[in-house]
Order: sequence, then structure tokens, then C-alpha cells
Amino acid sequence: MIVGFDATTLTGRISGVGYYTARLMESLANGAGEGIVRRLVVLSNRPVRVEETERVQVYERRRFAVRSVWMQLVLPGILREVKPDLVHFTNYLAPLAGRVPYVVSFHDMTLSLLPRFHTFKKRVLTQSLIPAVARGARMILTPSESTRRDVVKLLGVDPGRVRVIPYAAGPSFRPVALAPDRLEAAHGVRPPYFLYVGTLEPRKNLGRALRAFASVAERLGPCRFVIVGQRGWRYEEVLREAARPSLRGRVDLLGYVPEERLPDLYAHALALVYPSLYEGFGLPVVESMACGTPVLTSRSSSLAEIGEGAALLADPSDEKALADGLFALATDEALRQGLRARGLERARAFSWERTGRETAALYREVYEEVRRRP
Repeated sequence: MIVGFDATTLTGRISGVGYYTARLMESLANGAGEGIVRRLVVLSNRPVRVEETERVQVYERRRFAVRSVWMQLVLPGILREVKPDLVHFTNYLAPLAGRVPYVVSFHDMTLSLLPRFHTFKKRVLTQSLIPAVARGARMILTPSESTRRDVVKLLGVDPGRVRVIPYAAGPSFRPVALAPDRLEAAHGVRPPYFLYVGTLEPRKNLGRALRAFASVAERLGPCRFVIVGQRGWRYEEVLREAARPSLRGRVDLLGYVPEERLPDLYAHALALVYPSLYEGFGLPVVESMACGTPVLTSRSSSLAEIGEGAALLADPSDEKALADGLFALATDEALRQGLRARGLERARAFSWERTGRETAALYREVYEEVRRRP
């Protein structure tokens, strides 16, 4: 079949959803879609760096800078021209006027559950469209059982139309030989340190994690807190907490770091600290596990689902619980070794080959249903 593939998240500095889109497309193009996907037609409102192959075609005409306008007003005409058998919209939205059968990926339901952590524009434009997009989808993909339950409950869709297909760490995330001098030359930091990876925004709960670190830092010798990620919406709290006197000289803000340079940062860390209030999957957790690095994360949403038994879990709203977790990870080598072993085992349960294979099988399921019941 010919599958239209939404690649609008592959522009600029890509983050979680962009990595999902890129890795899934690579998997489908490199064997996971064999016998099912004859051609992927890559669709985006802006130019994307995607290599065309026998199986991958990039539609390069009729661009428009504003994604929402392009998707609702321009894309329906493109689809009439391309005539795909199915379209996969990889980031919540789809054209309401389109008539091509589609599946859609919902990565989390924070717009409904935690609207205060999103911009007014996103709440108005995206949240208002999501129910209609869900009703029109032949199938909704989610990365975890937690998100699946939220989609069914909040949108009232048939549970049989919501399928869990988990994400995974990229192939570069694996244990690497430790070389502190190399790390310092590349990033200006040396162990020991805790690591956070992700966008700086209120939902990630990083301000509370820094306060927890401040409460135990004096007892941890030279230990530091390294923060990797681009500044998102309302990032100022993170900067304020990092600048508090008790943390002077202990927090390193590295900004955005390309994916290929992250494994070294993971590998040298005492632990990844990922205290998000809600996640649909939590890619940094699995990336850290795949590198053999212990994880401290939240006992909530998909993070508990992924981390149970393989990570140290804490109530993300409890500053003392986070502080206790940090202190334990910094001082208990046996705890870290146990988490390393269990994390590596957990990470092996996820792969992009599996994600691509299961997604291609879902395409075929939907395609055959459409042929029976247009």
C-alpha cells in the first residue's frame, strides 16, 4: 500500500515526538514494512531532511509555514493528488475535511489532564481539534497503557480503536567506555553528577528536583546536577532554582545536545533524574537504561509503567522523597548496580524494529478493514 506519512515534527531542533517520527520512518523504510508498505510519501509543511529511496518519496510542493493552516487547508488537496491508501498523522492533528482513511498518534493527554502546563494558543487550537481527530481516526496509536487508558476515558472512543505500540531508545544508546577527560573536553563537565535530559518546562518538574538536590548537596561532596535540553515554555523557574546560593557552582546548563552526543552524558552520570508530573512514554528513561545508567523517575503515568522494578520511583510532588532518592543513588553503589542490570534488561524489551513492525501490521489491519467497509 501507499502510506502518507506526517513528518511535520522533523523541522528545526527535534525532540521526543520528532525522534519518534524519524525512527519509525527509518524502521518502516528499512524492513519493518516489508510486504505491507510499498511506498511512504513524506508530507510536511516545511522542508525536511529525509533521504529519498525506492520506498521513501518526499512530497516537496505546496509548503506553508503555519502547520495548522497547512494541515487544514492545503493538505487535503495534496492527499487528493497523491491518493495514498492510508495516512499516518504522527502528532495529534489531522485535516478535518480529509476523506483519506487515517491513523493518528497521541503521545499523551496532558492538554486535557494538565492544561495549565501548556500555552493558551495550544490549548485553544490543538485541544479543540483533538476530539474530532479522534472520532475520525480508524485507529489511535499510543506509546503506553497509561496513555491508552487516558485516551479512552477522556475522549470516549471505542477501546478497540486504541492500540499500544511502545517507543524505544535509538541504536546509539548503549553502554560506552568511560572517559571523563573526553567528556570534559566535549561538554565541560566531569563526574560525579546527576543528569536531566528534556525540554525545560513546568511539566517536567525540574524546579522541584533542583530544590531536592539543594537539600542534600552539602552531604554529597563535589556532586553536580547537569541539565540538558532546550528552553521551552516558562523555563524561568529552572534558571531561578539553578541560581540559588546553595547550588552555586553545582548546576551545569548545557542547552540542547544532539542525540549522537547524549550516550556519553548518560554513561558518566550517577543517575538520570526525570521527575516529570506526567509522560506518555518518557524516552529519556529508556535511553538512560539502554546506556546502563540508573534512573530516578516518577511513580505516576507511563513512567511507573516503564520504570517499575527497573528504576527508583518517587512521588514527583514530594520534594523529600526526591531528595531521599538522590541521596540513596549517590551513596549506595549496590543500589546503582542493581538498577543498571535491571534497566539494561528492561530497555532490551523495546526496539524501533518492533515499533515499526507492529505499526506496519496495524496499517494492514486498517487497510483491510477499509476495503471491507469503506
